[in-house]
Amino acid sequence: MKTLKIIVVCIAAALTAACNDGKNRYLVRGTVPGDMLNGETVFMTDYNDGLIIDSTKVVNGKFTFEGTVDAAAVIKLTLRDWDAEFILEKGVISIDLSDPYSAKGTPLNDRLNDFTTQSANLILEAREELNRMDASVPEAEKEELQGRIIDELFLKIDGLPVPFLEEHPNDALGALIFYTWMQNQKEPSSEKFNAASRYVGDSVLNFGPVKQMKAYFEKLDITAVGRPFVDFTVEKGNRDGSAASLSDYVGKGKYVLVDFWASWCQPCRMESRVIAEVYKKYRGERFEVLGVAVWDKRENTLSAIEEDGIAWPQILDGQAIPTEVYGIEGIPHLILFGPDGTILERDLRGNKLREKVAEVMR
Repeated sequence: MKTLKIIVVCIAAALTAACNDGKNRYLVRGTVPGDMLNGETVFMTDYNDGLIIDSTKVVNGKFTFEGTVDAAAVIKLTLRDWDAEFILEKGVISIDLSDPYSAKGTPLNDRLNDFTTQSANLILEAREELNRMDASVPEAEKEELQGRIIDELFLKIDGLPVPFLEEHPNDALGALIFYTWMQNQKEPSSEKFNAASRYVGDSVLNFGPVKQMKAYFEKLDITAVGRPFVDFTVEKGNRDGSAASLSDYVGKGKYVLVDFWASWCQPCRMESRVIAEVYKKYRGERFEVLGVAVWDKRENTLSAIEEDGIAWPQILDGQAIPTEVYGIEGIPHLILFGPDGTILERDLRGNKLREKVAEVMR
């Protein structure tokens, strides 16, 4: 009898496992643009932590993923230069990599498709309205009208996520829509992030990209115009290999224009011509320029300094240290600091740079 009982328990456990396995199974059926990608690898990455969880090959313009999932998750598919986002959940999901928002076939993906379709339609409506603009409209009026249309578009897009988040405040779909919403802000800020957070729960706020975005906004707040400078130190940042800090230059009684740049960045190299013009005109007891090389190799930075004839001081090998501190996601990025180290202006370029420096140097 004991043996029979063990067999019955084992059979029950096996049946339970099989049922759960079937209940949570997923099948992703994908197609790719053209036949040239046959044999290439498609990667499936968990958007929450950025880890690759599976990969497969393209065969006859198609690919498949299958397995089980405990809870719905935001996934990114990548293949060469193509990528797509979708919700991995039980059921059969179809996706076309030529359309990054084409996932459908399961409840959350169908709802995601509704959201992206509505967003796309709003953009198309605005584009059609811009295209209908009469050529006879004076240029000044045309600019004002274009601005109004674009502002109205941002308002409509800004209101679109709310009903979706009210339906899905604490799941994978809510996480992806909330993250997309915050990315599409015309003027992103922690204030807007915090206001939008009332629509979602902890699961969404703990979604990896959302947490990173919150941290980014906090850095922007700390280093916003009107705030005191935040120091950083780069080991071996000086040419002689000694450590260099922002405080070696900023907060010493001069206006300091700090240029975050890299040798491989062509816009940075072009902007250095404007910086050189400003440096030549105002350099002295009241004004200084500092270059901070980021995301670059030391030898490449030094070569670019030589090639471009850059004469102002530099902090080398900054890598991501300065950009992390100041929430910088793109370069060139120029910040003007006051004599006491107060941040006077961020993201200066071209004429805006010339005008701002001229204003403070009067």
